[in-house]
Amino acid sequence: MTTTPVEAFTFDLDGTLCRYRRSTAEVLALAFERTDLEPLFTAAAYRESMDQYTDECETMAELREHCFAALASENGHAPSDGHRVALAFEELRDHRNVEPIDGMHETLDALADYPLALITNGPPGTQSEKLAALGLRSEFELVVYAGYDTPSKPDPAPFVDALSQLGVDPAHAVHVGNSLDADIRGADAAGMRSAWLRTAEGTPTPQPQYVLDSLTDLIHTL
Repeated sequence: MTTTPVEAFTFDLDGTLCRYRRSTAEVLALAFERTDLEPLFTAAAYRESMDQYTDECETMAELREHCFAALASENGHAPSDGHRVALAFEELRDHRNVEPIDGMHETLDALADYPLALITNGPPGTQSEKLAALGLRSEFELVVYAGYDTPSKPDPAPFVDALSQLGVDPAHAVHVGNSLDADIRGADAAGMRSAWLRTAEGTPTPQPQYVLDSLTDLIHTL
């Protein structure tokens, strides 16, 4: 990667190592059906609004409630309708029904000699279910549940905490994630190098040190 040796890697979970088999749009449609409400907003609108609430919400469930209430209000419905849909969405989302991102196993196998940590903004219970379903927990020396153990990403605290536990200087570690805001901005603030798993075309902002078109690209940059 560079002449500076890499001594450890940290990874994001959702969208980086795994994804749900059932899409957000599918679960949202079921949530509207369960609450006997017409579709109040689209899954695309939900994704676009998420970043507005990242700083003020401690958990994903809280963020979703804020988003859904605001989107319902914007479309002429009561915020309470949005809250109802958010609760139904959480009940319908099966956190064990996940699949690995292409190249996940190959990449983690290639990095088996490095200390690895997972840094996720998801709730411990939810993320533990995913890790168990994927058989991944033993791959990582530690898991930092940002927003629970520490402030949420992109605050540098979860990155600093993970590396402190690993005994690795941030300058000698690389964080891999799919979110420019939570992962790349956070890793940069912690003094780490960052590798972005591309989710969009164009020039990313902030600029990661490495851009990956697939997880296995990480192997080939070593």
